[in-house]
Amino acid sequence: KGSQMIARGCGMSPIRREFSTWLQSGAVEVSSRGAGGRSSVSGIVATVFGCTGFLGRYVVNRLGRSGTQVVVPWRGDGLNYRHLKLMGDLGQIVPMEWDLREESSIRSAMIHSDVVINLVGKHFETRNYSFTQVHEEGAATIARIAREVGVSQFIHVSGAGVSLDSLSAWKRSKAAGEIAVRQEFPSAVIVRPTDLFGFEDRLLTRIGKIISKFYMYPLINEGNCKIQPVWVEDVAGVISAAVRDPEGFSGKTLELGGPRVMTMRELVEFAQETTKKPVRYPELPVLAARLIARLYGLRLPALNPEPFFVEDDIFRELEGIVAVPAAGSLTFTDLEIVPTDPTSDDGRTILRLFREGGDRSSLFSSE
Repeated sequence: KGSQMIARGCGMSPIRREFSTWLQSGAVEVSSRGAGGRSSVSGIVATVFGCTGFLGRYVVNRLGRSGTQVVVPWRGDGLNYRHLKLMGDLGQIVPMEWDLREESSIRSAMIHSDVVINLVGKHFETRNYSFTQVHEEGAATIARIAREVGVSQFIHVSGAGVSLDSLSAWKRSKAAGEIAVRQEFPSAVIVRPTDLFGFEDRLLTRIGKIISKFYMYPLINEGNCKIQPVWVEDVAGVISAAVRDPEGFSGKTLELGGPRVMTMRELVEFAQETTKKPVRYPELPVLAARLIARLYGLRLPALNPEPFFVEDDIFRELEGIVAVPAAGSLTFTDLEIVPTDPTSDDGRTILRLFREGGDRSSLFSSE
């Protein structure tokens, strides 16, 4: 089963459609071959739910460049996944439409897969989906169907510091999701990253946008809330390694935090230094911060379709967003990986986009 290759596409010619049907029939078995690059074949078929999200595109790219055939379930607009098709050789990236409430579409997306990776998540609730529906019920459904169709490995991405007793509804739903996944798929790999940073992230990019627009960044708890940013490529690399070594990672919990625990004030000051903008740091009482975040987090399809900051983020920040390794869990150290520092050139490259004159303005400055 693991070596059965599938091929589906939109607008295929009659010859390609016939060839695709032949492949789906299971008449062809392809073993791994090649040197291990994008044009090789690893013999692994992986389905990545949540592939169109921030972490998803990096995971698909990692898998695609190792010759893994990747099924990329998508919903909404077909334009949302077109950038993923370039991450693998011809026929290696297979888009399929799906819906979290339609079990038949979930089953179809993984029926030929060896590995299922669940990256589905939300940072804010909508009238269509709550945190519980996505992080707990949805994750349990995907895990159950993966077990039923005979998927050999299930990887579920949760979050650092999640707890059923958390003030954050996001953290509570993530913790409940972990329990539900392990009940449905006991050998599942649970990945708990801290806040990710990278291009188009919700951390450094958000800070850069706020200080560029308002020349200020409000802080709560005097800016002493703890954060441990982790480079998105490092997390994607660990997930890719787990796909290549299912036995070594079976049933493991991975606590993935960056190399440095910082305060929020230190991170914002780093952003100010890199963007070279005059920034004020007004301190907000928690109640005032919650009120502002609640208003700013209102999702209005026409005016604010993707809230950048919601009230739940306040609770997460107050509790700290750091990795808390438990007994038996694996960290970057155990995997012999040196994670990227957020204040490295990678972090600076993201923030330089918010300099006056653009990211290359420093080339023409007198400093």
